[in-house]
Amino acid sequence: MNFSNNLKKIRKSLKLSQAGLAKLVDISQRTISHYEKGDSEPELIIVCRLADAFNITVDQLLGYDANSDADRYVDLNNLVLEYYHKKKEAEYKLRNDFPV
Repeated sequence: MNFSNNLKKIRKSLKLSQAGLAKLVDISQRTISHYEKGDSEPELIIVCRLADAFNITVDQLLGYDANSDADRYVDLNNLVLEYYHKKKEAEYKLRNDFPV
């Protein structure tokens, strides 16, 4: 199961509307709709907020099981690290290009 399906399934199992979930994670209902349709994917911080709102792990929200799918779990960790490093590089570049 992919993220968009998991998001919708979990939201509905908790009897939350898209608007209700959006309010919990401080994003728009339209954004939740786009995630559930698979039209867009959230940034990592939003994935964390969604998992917190559902009181589940990010792995559960994304549909990963480290025990049965170790290679995909490693891929996820690598994606998180890549995102973190790109963010830090962008912040460094911004500070150097526009010193205060």
